[in-house]
Amino acid sequence: MNSNFHALPITEQLSTKRIVDPEPRHQVKIDDPAISVLIDFQDRPPTVIYGDLGVNEARRLMKEADVPFNLVVNRVGDFIGLITLKDILGKKALAKAHAMAVGLNEIQVRDIMQPSHQFSGIHIRHLSHVKVGDVVETFNLANAEYFLIVQNDPETPGATSLRGVLSSAHVSRLLNISLDSINRARSFSDIVHAVHGHFE
Repeated sequence: MNSNFHALPITEQLSTKRIVDPEPRHQVKIDDPAISVLIDFQDRPPTVIYGDLGVNEARRLMKEADVPFNLVVNRVGDFIGLITLKDILGKKALAKAHAMAVGLNEIQVRDIMQPSHQFSGIHIRHLSHVKVGDVVETFNLANAEYFLIVQNDPETPGATSLRGVLSSAHVSRLLNISLDSINRARSFSDIVHAVHGHFE
């Protein structure tokens, strides 16, 4: 055994039965840095799914992973779209199968995903000096559920790579306000009122 390592002291019998509670999570505020609500792939790799996977298998995988969305990639790993649990569990696949006159088992993820070109992007540099309220206002004006956050690709000069995602549902959970309140907000003042529970 390596002499640089040593066994830890062991307590033969525990004298306590109390389980430690987790530290309370930081409550995100409307004037916190925008970067605090980013789903950042540098911090945590995204869950991905292949576009040619059947929707039945995709449904099983996404339910097991318990994630609200997956990035969709092709077989060489290129990002081609995004699919949500709502897309998978809802009637979208059935409607697509009917439109294509095929069975549900023939529908693939890429048939019902939201293609990457349909999303608006925001460069990571634009998040550096803005607040969470600015993110909410951007969602409000664009009437969007997701924004793709890109950065300059260090391996390909002049190109960008996907750094993360801004999700309106994720932001609403962190702020503890409803998506409906975000959608009905018409000004920064409305957003502040919604966060403090005074939105009409």
